[in-house]
This record gives sequence, structure tokens and C-alpha cells, in this order.
Amino acid sequence: MRLTGFEAIEFAERHNLPLKKHGDPVDGPARDLSVAEAEALADGDEGLVYLDVPDDQYRDAAPASFQPDR
Repeated sequence: MRLTGFEAIEFAERHNLPLKKHGDPVDGPARDLSVAEAEALADGDEGLVYLDVPDDQYRDAAPASFQPDR
């Protein structure tokens, strides 16, 4: 499954995965982007950022919340 934009960033952040970037007219493709780098790129063009996740890994991923545990 290919996730793109902020959906990819959120999944990568929750599961500690590196992100990728499609090439654009200025720069070529990039791999192993941090969440911060991906967010900066996505602010300009959300479609540049992506994450490929095996279907079963995506389906079986534990739900995560950024809400503090109480």
C-alpha cells in the first residue's frame, strides 16, 4: 500500500519509519527522510512525500493516539 502526504507522515511517525520523496523539477528523488524533512516538503507539495507499506503491516498496525495516557 502506498500512503502519500500527511497520511504517510503520520503513519511513519507512529511506527518510526523513514519516508521517501518523488523527484521534482529542482531535486531528484530522496530516501530516508525524517518526519521533519517530510513535513517541510509536504507543506509545499503534499504529493511529493510517500511511504510504501506492505498491506498486512498496514492492516495489522496497532492503532495509535497522540493523546496523553491518563
